[in-house]
Amino acid sequence: MKKWLIVSAIIVVVFIGFTAGAYINALGPKKDAARESFQSARKISGLVTMDEFYIYNGKDSYNVVIGKTKDGEKKVVWLPNDNKKKPVTENYHDGKSEKEILQIAEKQLHPEKIISVKLGMESSTPLWEVTYLDESNRYNYDYYDFQSGEWLKYYRSI
Repeated sequence: MKKWLIVSAIIVVVFIGFTAGAYINALGPKKDAARESFQSARKISGLVTMDEFYIYNGKDSYNVVIGKTKDGEKKVVWLPNDNKKKPVTENYHDGKSEKEILQIAEKQLHPEKIISVKLGMESSTPLWEVTYLDESNRYNYDYYDFQSGEWLKYYRSI
């Protein structure tokens, strides 16, 4: 009986090890994208820290870096994956914060659960994407203007 417990414990530990290794391996490309995006944002806008990083896939794909300059100014840099488009830099405080967007979304949408809130860009408009579950456990996406917090569009019941 004792052998079975030891063998079972070894199998569980090996399974957890393989699962953790696969998870860490899967995060590698995102970490690489974050590192490369920060280097670009540093050159473009003088960021010295990276506080947050988002990958946005809409009509166009963007890597978004939020960080601070050496003067302590918080900035957002949208880096398009399409080299034909130009990067966009905004002062973070010139737009709505993530907390403000969450308050707007909760007041208007009454979500069952917020999945994510991230910055993106559509048609040269910086925006916040709010992903949430409704009362029927369906995914929904709402988009709010970064500067004004005005509701832009939505996708429901996905």
